[in-house]
Amino acid sequence: MRMAATRCFMLLGLLIIGLSPAALASTSPEKSDVRVLIDISGSMRQNDPDNLRRPALRLLAGLLQPGTRAGVWTFARWVNNLVPVAEVDAAWKQRVQSLSEQIKSPGQFTNIEDVLDKASHNWTGKPTSHARHLVLLTDGMVDISKKSAENAKSRSRILERLLPRLQAAGVRLHTIALSARADHELMQRLAGETGGSYHQVGAADQLQRVFLRMFETVGRPDSVPLQDNKFVVDRSINEATVLVFSGPDSAPVELYSPSGETFTGSNLPAGVAWYSDQGYDLITVSDPEKGEWRLRADVDPDNRVMIVTDLKLRTSEVPSHMAIGDAARIEARLSNQGKLVARQAFLRLLELRAEVMTQGDRQVLDLNDAGEGEDESADDGRYAARYQASEAGDAVELLVAVDSPTFMRERRFRIAVQAPLRAQIEETPDGPVMFLDMPIAVMQAGAAPTAWQPVAAGGQTPLRLQSDGEGRWQVPLDDPLSPAFARLLGTSRLGTPVDYEIGPLYAPGVTAPEPAVEPPVPEPVVESPPEPVSEEQVPEPGPPEVSEQPLEEDWLVPAIIFGAVNLVFLIGGAVWWFLRRRRAARGGVTAVLDAMLPDDLTAAGQKEAA
Repeated sequence: MRMAATRCFMLLGLLIIGLSPAALASTSPEKSDVRVLIDISGSMRQNDPDNLRRPALRLLAGLLQPGTRAGVWTFARWVNNLVPVAEVDAAWKQRVQSLSEQIKSPGQFTNIEDVLDKASHNWTGKPTSHARHLVLLTDGMVDISKKSAENAKSRSRILERLLPRLQAAGVRLHTIALSARADHELMQRLAGETGGSYHQVGAADQLQRVFLRMFETVGRPDSVPLQDNKFVVDRSINEATVLVFSGPDSAPVELYSPSGETFTGSNLPAGVAWYSDQGYDLITVSDPEKGEWRLRADVDPDNRVMIVTDLKLRTSEVPSHMAIGDAARIEARLSNQGKLVARQAFLRLLELRAEVMTQGDRQVLDLNDAGEGEDESADDGRYAARYQASEAGDAVELLVAVDSPTFMRERRFRIAVQAPLRAQIEETPDGPVMFLDMPIAVMQAGAAPTAWQPVAAGGQTPLRLQSDGEGRWQVPLDDPLSPAFARLLGTSRLGTPVDYEIGPLYAPGVTAPEPAVEPPVPEPVVESPPEPVSEEQVPEPGPPEVSEQPLEEDWLVPAIIFGAVNLVFLIGGAVWWFLRRRRAARGGVTAVLDAMLPDDLTAAGQKEAA
């Protein structure tokens, strides 16, 4: 107990004195300006018949933290600023809860161009105080008229005029496609070229969890780990918000404080706000009691505990999209009241770590402040690691966390990793055609693939590529029975040179040849033992033969003696080395602790020892 108390005292004391006066450098402002654009066109009656856009919006609004600016727009043929942009506070959240009931599906057309323009019209220049985010939820195509030519012109204006303006203003556009018929190419391109995220949602009941991931991207909240429905509140936390997802048959959620007090949705003391909606509970506790809290609720990987605190875990920007082969530098640091924590005596008591989870696999990154790998300067309080995308996946999760005896923090990021080129062969009326797709979200414009088929003479025949101008190509096959290959040379959006090859691919119905089988290795010939000799065939004994090898007794005894002597020396050396190392280690630890402890604690320890 005495050692634990001393360690906690040291940690808190070092935190107070361990702050660098330098302000934190960041690639973008910590606060955010978030504008949510929600499609209310008539087709939403089929894709969101239960209006689950409403609870999803209320969830996002409830999670947004103080210091954030936010607003909500709805659109179909016309655009309506449902909730004006304002600082997020209790009154703003209440306004969202009330006005979200107006979200239905009465509109005609889908005027994506107009809503993007109006929601971002006052964003000029680069962001200074607030990072800029647009969240676009739609289930359709660009649709402003019954004339397809007018729709095509509107789509072109989005790409040629609006997109460059959003890029110049530092806006990150996050897109959610709520149907298979949405313009996925446009949604991916808008997200990819602005550094935003893209989600395709198969059903409206997934919207809440998608909006949670959007919030973690745009809000960049500080969180504490929730494990086995338990979490720890430390002394630096001013507010905790607990998000709990539940099913229709789940028991009512209960929250237990460290002192044993029970909170429910109908039993709330002052300082606790409890909001229940379709599929989730959102509980906010002001000035929470310090210690371990417990939940009685369904265990869900998307349950979260988000906090408001002065002691923050901060990270560099993490890309939302990466190509296979891309690498990203991840930097993490602690700040207290906006200042970098760089005191090494304090940081040595912590563990900063970074992990990447992909389909159940866990990869630990070398996050360090030792001046090794991606870390540029040792012992400056800035930890760095390198993540290299090695396989495709839409749900790669990056976790950056800090563990200590008295507090924990974590941040989560979602990354979509894509192959630089995708290919498949389909049968068409004109014969088999290879379709190539280069994801614009991860590749810079200007890259173009080549394709070929091998010929019997050992060479190859180039194939003709027909481009649609938006990262897709059609490649008719010259020989429907021969395999096809494709190769892409270019540069990813993160600046990585790309040389990516696909093949062999075969047309439908064509079977790839079986791989050549190596001939079996012949088994060694074992000679049969000689025939037994009968007594009549035994020759007369002759003079005994003298062996040229020394007898076993001649060398066995000296070898045993030699080995025993060496073993004695070896054991003695090992014991001497262990004792010397132990004395040195104990002296080193004592010196470090003496240097870290305050004078009164050191003196007290010496007196007690005497």
